[in-house]
Amino acid sequence: MDLITQEQARGVLTTRSRLVPFLIAFAAYGFAGITVPIMLLFAGGWWLPKTVDKGPHLATLPSIVIDVLLLALFGLQHSGMARPSFKAFITRWVPEALERTVYIVMVCAVMWTIFLCWQPIPAQIWSTHGWAATVLDAGFWLGFVLVYAATILLNHFHLLGISQAYRQYVIRVPDATVDRLQVQGPYRLVRHPLMTGLLISFWFASTFTVGHLIWALGVTGYILLGTFLEERDLIARFGAAYRAYAAEVPAFFPAVLSPAARARLRVRS
Repeated sequence: MDLITQEQARGVLTTRSRLVPFLIAFAAYGFAGITVPIMLLFAGGWWLPKTVDKGPHLATLPSIVIDVLLLALFGLQHSGMARPSFKAFITRWVPEALERTVYIVMVCAVMWTIFLCWQPIPAQIWSTHGWAATVLDAGFWLGFVLVYAATILLNHFHLLGISQAYRQYVIRVPDATVDRLQVQGPYRLVRHPLMTGLLISFWFASTFTVGHLIWALGVTGYILLGTFLEERDLIARFGAAYRAYAAEVPAFFPAVLSPAARARLRVRS
């Protein structure tokens, strides 16, 4: 039987040391793969035993206080950890290739805190039937599909952190994805199709409760603030290219007029 040389042993240890960070990123990716659809179904009031609309809850006033605090936690975590200064802080403690993985794990942890602690307020604002219910429910599923389409076009695996770890620890190739401005597919119609999908799925519901309204208002406020901060970062990264893109393409919903028609109106005014 051949004995394993020291060089071979070191090679095995090196391979394992590279594999562990990738497996951590892969586990975080799986965590997100479970959390994201549950979040959308939770927000839409579909199939789950507890959603924004239904489940055990406290009286109305304490329920409102708890839900607002949960939404504030959601906004602080998302916006705070997305800032370049916080990313720089995180990479002082973890490898840069795992910075996105840390972010994803924290996002999922906050979302599960919301799932478990959310206090539904079941008083109905509207409840529709027939064709109106069909249209609203179809709108929710349209938003659901758009969320996934946007992540795939933006690079699904990079957005959820696994691409960075794979390139760093498995194939050892630099990741240049972050330097690419995406303007294809739905990005030709809106600058933030992921947020468009979320907004549609959060507001389109055949039954809309007070708890649902608090959720939709809170997350919409975060989307507006988070998008404002993100666009500052995009302008800092892409400069004139992003400014030109933003001048032609609306943020969330497609424009009725073509870019040329809008330009003519601006000239006339």
